[in-house]
Amino acid sequence: MKDRIKELRTTFGLTQVKFAKILGVSVASLRRWEAGDASPSPMAIARIEEVSKFTTEQILQEYATLEEPVVKSSDDAYKVNFFWKGKQHEAVWMPYVINGPTDQLDFYNLLLKIQADSEFDIDTTTYFKRFSMLKSIDGVQTSQYLLEKPKHYAKCWSSDYGTHGFHRYVGRFPSHLIRSLINAFGANENDVILDPFSGSGTTLVESRMLGIPAIGIEISPLSAMISRVKSQFSLIPINGAELIDSLSQFYNLKWAEFLNLYSADSIDHKDVLNRPGNDIPEFSNIERWFTPEALLGTSIVVEYILCQECYIKDFLTIALSAKMRSIGNVDVDVVRAEYRKTPRENVDVLKLMKSQIQKMLKGINDTLSYCSNVLLDESSIRVIENNVLTTDLPDGSVSHIITSPPYGVESLSYLRTHLLSFRALEPILGVDPYNFGENVIGSEYLDGAIPDVNAFRVKNVSNTYLSFFSKMLLTSSSNKDLKRITMMMKFFEDMYCLIEKFSHWIKPNGHVAFIIGNKKLGDEIIPTDTIIDEIFTSFGFASNGSIAHKLKTNNSNSQVPWQERIIENEFIMLYTKVTP
Repeated sequence: MKDRIKELRTTFGLTQVKFAKILGVSVASLRRWEAGDASPSPMAIARIEEVSKFTTEQILQEYATLEEPVVKSSDDAYKVNFFWKGKQHEAVWMPYVINGPTDQLDFYNLLLKIQADSEFDIDTTTYFKRFSMLKSIDGVQTSQYLLEKPKHYAKCWSSDYGTHGFHRYVGRFPSHLIRSLINAFGANENDVILDPFSGSGTTLVESRMLGIPAIGIEISPLSAMISRVKSQFSLIPINGAELIDSLSQFYNLKWAEFLNLYSADSIDHKDVLNRPGNDIPEFSNIERWFTPEALLGTSIVVEYILCQECYIKDFLTIALSAKMRSIGNVDVDVVRAEYRKTPRENVDVLKLMKSQIQKMLKGINDTLSYCSNVLLDESSIRVIENNVLTTDLPDGSVSHIITSPPYGVESLSYLRTHLLSFRALEPILGVDPYNFGENVIGSEYLDGAIPDVNAFRVKNVSNTYLSFFSKMLLTSSSNKDLKRITMMMKFFEDMYCLIEKFSHWIKPNGHVAFIIGNKKLGDEIIPTDTIIDEIFTSFGFASNGSIAHKLKTNNSNSQVPWQERIIENEFIMLYTKVTP
């Protein structure tokens, strides 16, 4: 296949950039296909077959059509009017709202509406600056626009603005949605927002950018560290030149010391692991995960990180983890950590670290610049590294909750997705991702040993739970199916315990945005949204409706081939805690 793709491209006389655009894939994916490091998906193969039937003239016309500007760059093409506090205001949409598929407009308009309907005590200019998905309102540019800087021909949003893009994270919240929800709730500097499944910290980052205190709870040490680094940076900028210079001097010195003992042509993994100063332990298949040179570079950076303190130590750890897929022999086309078919060559760990540090520093400095009018100091954000069900917060200490728990059995394993980071950073993180067991809510770690629908308290508040799982247990016979069913039953019991905690933590009239997906058991769609709604109602929450929408971090209109097989629908479920 790799030879056929390259031959087809060269026959048309196209660069990889142009051919990737015609195929509708990233340049990186096309390069991996041509190098034989990865294979196209069935959808991509079908597109390749379709394109192979084109003439050169048709291909050139296809590319010319793709290059045509979708709309003019004038703001007139993006204008929209809305009312706030009884007055009409003229706004300008972000380009991707107009340039994207028309079937997304209802979603965008709904998010605009919930922001415009929020009439809390805040001055007009400050509120307009914090709007999501708008370039400007009455001539006032939003901070999101200044941070995101979308091209006028952009067709989809990017959630990597500011500090959001520090680290790849599967299933990350769309930051535009979170900002819209925070605005809809009317949160301000006197409130506290909670995300009990903070993941990589999207809710915390948006809260920090908007000057609102927030708490995140996260069981994964790596995820908790990502959250801290992205949201707890100081108001005093980091001296990037000094940091990079210090790392470079240390790295080059340690590399030279190693080569004084071993020939550069004969480095092996054991030599690196036995190097004075190395703290990375030997782990299973280490020789398949790293070339000796990449392991040596990683070992030196880890040694340097261990000499640092506080935020800088975490900052550098996340920088290294963020580049692990480029350092190690990781197949970047799969979600979980798997080996590449061919090892990476000429990996320059120092160069990768320097570029990542510069990228992260730019994100922090942009945030300090464009959000300076509202930014609180780093103490306004708190990250609790723990299982949420064993975490205690004072009653009435939370104003609003925005979160998305794992969706249940066969959820993406966020711990194992970053397996190589856990292995290489074990001296810093100090944990094994395989040792969390059933403490991880809603994943394949759940214990499926209780095949009794009446074993859980959730049955007392959700008739939907009781009827659905009673039927499933009666009609399923294989041990595999029974285990999956009981795992999902335990998931809903965990949700019952979680929402019970919410009922104590949140203030009267506080808001909750609970984002969940309806998955499948065999051919049956689990009525997750209905069961969750019945649990919330039982604990004194009033429903404000829900928004059904497929949520993508960096592209609200992208098509993910595997998603339809796993998640039938996703819902943004909205609640208010009723005053006793």
